[in-house]
Amino acid sequence: MKPVRRALAGVLPLLMLTVPVMVGCGSNAPPGGSPPTSPPATTTSPSASPTPTTTPAPTPSATTPAAMPGWTAVSSRVAYQWHWPGSGPVTVTHTYRVPPVAELVAVGAGNHPSDPGDRPYNRMSFSFTTAYPSYSFQYVDRLVADGSGEPVPLAGSGVLRVVFNPAQAHTQDGTASSIRSQPPAHLGMSRMVAYAQAGDFEGYVSYGIGIAWPNPGSNPQIAVRVYEVTYVNGQGAHRYVVAFDIDAR
Repeated sequence: MKPVRRALAGVLPLLMLTVPVMVGCGSNAPPGGSPPTSPPATTTSPSASPTPTTTPAPTPSATTPAAMPGWTAVSSRVAYQWHWPGSGPVTVTHTYRVPPVAELVAVGAGNHPSDPGDRPYNRMSFSFTTAYPSYSFQYVDRLVADGSGEPVPLAGSGVLRVVFNPAQAHTQDGTASSIRSQPPAHLGMSRMVAYAQAGDFEGYVSYGIGIAWPNPGSNPQIAVRVYEVTYVNGQGAHRYVVAFDIDAR
């Protein structure tokens, strides 16, 4: 694995872009909000394999595209290094004072076929207000809806299931979705082919990412990496982005 600083050369432009069509690199940076009341503490479960590292994010170059000028990456870390998570779940734990509960405000996705010094990968990112929620992820055979247990149709040979807590994908008054930007449900990338929300209630937000591989009858050990990047704007508002990378080789 190359140093985190070098890897972030591909991370920053991705997390700052919204991508309606999955060609090249892309993701999104969100609009304003309120800064957290206190910085979150972080721990990672033993199943999360290599020890994460932390480093300040480099300043983007003048050629870096930015869909939301004024947002700056102020910290970053690899929360889970390239590894097959096995039967899981892998859990990354954060603590923060509630209320307010972290709101999901943007979802992004993009393809990275040839980042210098890295393997090809597909990425899906989730951007929150307030603080990083805890989250878990694991490969499962199919996606089911939280609460009802009903199957959620999702293209792909398998599913990477991601659950955030405490978090919500609706406004504080519960009258509307808090998500302001997201890609189409059909992603059409080499590994990430589609995604769907499976639940948003009682402080839990869950998603499934449909994963494809050449031989549907096989059970490949496809590696996952997780990045966390914190952004701030000129008004002191923060965004907390969790990005899931899937090996696309």
